[in-house]
Amino acid sequence: LEQYVDSVIDNKQQSTLLIGPYGKGKSHLLLLMLAALSMPKTKENDSAMKNLAKRIGKVNSVAGEKFGKVYKGKRYLPILIMSTQGDLNQAFLVGLNDALKRNNLTELSPETYYTYAVSMISRWENEYPDTYAKYQELLKERKKSASSVLSALKNCDENALNVFKKVYPQLTSGSEFNPLVGSEVLPMYKNIADKLVEEYGYSGIYIVFDEFSKYIEGQDKKIAGNNMKILQDMCELANASKNAKIFITMVAHKRIKEYGKCVSVEIINSFTGIEGRIKEVLFVTSSKNNYELIQNAIEKNEAYRDAPQV
Repeated sequence: LEQYVDSVIDNKQQSTLLIGPYGKGKSHLLLLMLAALSMPKTKENDSAMKNLAKRIGKVNSVAGEKFGKVYKGKRYLPILIMSTQGDLNQAFLVGLNDALKRNNLTELSPETYYTYAVSMISRWENEYPDTYAKYQELLKERKKSASSVLSALKNCDENALNVFKKVYPQLTSGSEFNPLVGSEVLPMYKNIADKLVEEYGYSGIYIVFDEFSKYIEGQDKKIAGNNMKILQDMCELANASKNAKIFITMVAHKRIKEYGKCVSVEIINSFTGIEGRIKEVLFVTSSKNNYELIQNAIEKNEAYRDAPQV
């Protein structure tokens, strides 16, 4: 925890891979970090975080002090990447949109092919009922419903976008769906980080890619290269960030090269390109920590001391 707090304070080690066995508390550690970085400054939160810093301070006084310092600083927007398969570009888009919604920052939601398609469908429904009726018919031919496609587009589903692109020319006299908006995640993340700092008083954004191990194991080697290029570019963006800070932490159970028996050589090789851009952080605990966990988990109820045995 102290190492991660130091990284935020000094803006160093912006891209990390947190490695540790199952059940050691990796996700819990990062949730503590995100709480300190993102919680709004209210009396209730101030009291909760002060007590938490004291509890941390009983184990490590320096870590407790730094933890409190991070909470008192400017906030970060926490972004959670939860996808364990598929297109990484889509996963980053969904994570960003969800984060903006959770923090009531929807006015910052970026214009993408998905949002443009949703807007176009809404316009047909409200202003051009004949076009909308034809749109429903074309979807029905493909065994799709307007509501299911709309919901999928809002979740940045690439298959839904492809369906929309195919029916679009039949509704617009042959026009190709090619709006002047981008759906590349890198410029989006940088643009939103800049706006958060300049207009909303934030320090930047903090991305957590939980269950990264499952993502690696579930990779399709056909798209692995492109996905790793996106991840590599995101790490480079984070490492180069200064004023609008960007951090990315991935969570794994072991080093990626140790997954050799589980995944293809192509995927291992494609990951090699980002290794030099990521700092590996080993989450190591001693047997003493295990006994402390057991000690804190055991409770004794005196009322049952003299109870008859069953």
